[in-house]
Amino acid sequence: MAMLGSRVLRFERLPSTNDLAREMAASGAEEGVTVIAREQTAGRGRHGRAWSSPPGEGLYMSVVLRPDINPEISSVITLAAAVAVAETLKLDFQIEADIKWPNDVLASGRKICGILVEAAIEKERLLYAVMGIGVNIAHREFAEEIRESATSMLIESGKLVAADEVLAPLLSRLEHWYRRALKRQDEVIARWEEISTCAHDCAVSVETPEGLVEGLTRGLTAVGALIIETDKGRLREITSGEVRLRKKVRSS
Repeated sequence: MAMLGSRVLRFERLPSTNDLAREMAASGAEEGVTVIAREQTAGRGRHGRAWSSPPGEGLYMSVVLRPDINPEISSVITLAAAVAVAETLKLDFQIEADIKWPNDVLASGRKICGILVEAAIEKERLLYAVMGIGVNIAHREFAEEIRESATSMLIESGKLVAADEVLAPLLSRLEHWYRRALKRQDEVIARWEEISTCAHDCAVSVETPEGLVEGLTRGLTAVGALIIETDKGRLREITSGEVRLRKKVRSS
């Protein structure tokens, strides 16, 4: 197995690192190939939302993966990526990081990193996946529409670091947690729950394809679904949807 980042392709500007990495994966690129751009002109996050990627202000990267696992548990790879980013921010740069299900990495309650994992599945077989990560590093301010919801490493720490200073430890942690996701999904789930303040006893509302679900978080299932206990005491397993935090509740 090639290590993640064993081959790094750097570009001054790309529409989307995920798009190029996905094209390369479809053409047979080996696992571990990493695409990095100094700027993205059409970066995107979950649900097709645009991801602000101004030149030189973030780490915009995508990694080709060829996981030999059942597609039903492939969502754990997304959780592993969030754990790796949160650990990198906290342990290597002393930035207190949190995770909101499934993969929004937050600092001071605002988004500091976005993760988008896209997979190709054929006849219930996972052909490849592309792990896209965008870390806000050197932003001093954001566009008005996201000013209250976004932050950066510079804003949080007051220190300016280069993208490559983040890349090295992040690739190492991604390597570790990705391999755990392939063999020991329970370890990834446990670490995600340990890092996330939203994993347990957190009041949330979730827009799901079936409608709005409200209640308290009760951790994750073995495949990474979010468990919510509704006001009526029913446990719901959420596999997709947009989570909004309401008010924190702690059990006595």
